[in-house]
Amino acid sequence: MRKHGKVAALGIGLLFLAACSSSEGKQATEADIANYPNKTIEVYVPASPGGQTDTAARVMAKHLPKYLGANIVIVNQATAGGALAFENVRSSDKDGYSLLFNHQALHTGHAVRQLEYSTNELTAIGTYSSVNQVFVVSANSPYETLDDLVDYAKENPNEIIYGSQIGGTTHFMGELLGIESDTEIKILDVGSESDRMTGLLGGQIDLAVTGVGNVLNYIESGDFRALGVLSDERDELAPELETTVEQGYDVQFPIVHSLYGPKDMPDEIVQKWNDATEQLAQDEDYNEELEKTFQQHTLMDAEEARLFSQEEMEKAQLIADELFSDIE
Repeated sequence: MRKHGKVAALGIGLLFLAACSSSEGKQATEADIANYPNKTIEVYVPASPGGQTDTAARVMAKHLPKYLGANIVIVNQATAGGALAFENVRSSDKDGYSLLFNHQALHTGHAVRQLEYSTNELTAIGTYSSVNQVFVVSANSPYETLDDLVDYAKENPNEIIYGSQIGGTTHFMGELLGIESDTEIKILDVGSESDRMTGLLGGQIDLAVTGVGNVLNYIESGDFRALGVLSDERDELAPELETTVEQGYDVQFPIVHSLYGPKDMPDEIVQKWNDATEQLAQDEDYNEELEKTFQQHTLMDAEEARLFSQEEMEKAQLIADELFSDIE
């Protein structure tokens, strides 16, 4: 039975960002709605430039203006685990000019209290790109399959070291593997994706997770071995890689990038985004550029995105409840 490995790993992840403001922005006027959009839209990305979230946002911002009718600029704000970007959008005017582009880190961050507010305090607008994640080990690792690694972890609790970013989606992916395989895997906060890859190459960690595109590069170079795509279906861009589910572990955690605005954004403005995004989803240039980053468009309108966000938030909370179950 899993117990304390998970708790020791999580302790350093409890960051309370109490400095967040409780203020809210102004409601949009009828003129704001009728004339939307008539100036540049700022899309906040709580990540540094160059990563998969930033890349996905920039591809969207490049191709969507021809359907929306306004320029989009990306504002990178990785400060405080994304809390600052979240707060800037949550407290902004509800006129649709300050939006937030991120993935399920919004839910994991709230579940471990890194983010004060949940996405219930935002308006879900829609989803954009998605990318599958893959468990990877060094090519020199003794673990040829996920079963090999799980068998070792069962016999040797907390000896498998999994590199992640505490409180982020990578942390929850590792914990979900521990829950589904009933093993204790030691979770370490290694940092960003590049830090995790460096740790795996250097032998400081035994297991990590990364995007499909990234792992294919490392497999080709002979550095890494893929143990399972965190999905129930094989990735169209890498169909040769087995999934966790087909190996008997229900560990599903594709990253889906979603767009949010402040709470109570006018339906009319949200609908303009949904109409433009439907056209974007059919844009060959957009889809080709997205595929080059090993991402695919995942089209959900505002209501579908709201329901998806709610389900993902509940999933994150269930995992967090398991992590905190033996903390007073």
